[in-house]
Amino acid sequence: MEVNESRVTAERSGGWWALKVEGPGLRRPAHTQVRRLDQVEETVRDLLALRFDLDADSPLATAWRITVVPVLGDELATEVARTRELRREADRLRDDAVSRSRQAARRLHEQGLPHRDIGLLLGVSHQAVGKLLAG
Repeated sequence: MEVNESRVTAERSGGWWALKVEGPGLRRPAHTQVRRLDQVEETVRDLLALRFDLDADSPLATAWRITVVPVLGDELATEVARTRELRREADRLRDDAVSRSRQAARRLHEQGLPHRDIGLLLGVSHQAVGKLLAG
């Protein structure tokens, strides 16, 4: 870990996430809890600021890199990782489809085709063709 990096292990406990915070300057792990994972970073920054007697908004405190490692179990962790991978691939494919659609729409438009024909050929609405040509 780098000097300003903290590792947070988050494990479900009842309706809470129990957090174990480890990092430089901590002789032993610090512990706290949050209801939701989106609350981890702010809570850990506050905990570290308190531990090191800093203002939570100070440049040193805001520079901390906080890595959250949720404990989900092997099967669920694999499922979550695969889902995230598929979502990244879907985003990449969507971006590629938009780029190619934009290029094809421009070429068809240069050939003098109306928006409705371009939309029919590309499988999008004529309004979407207007957006593709404007973008």
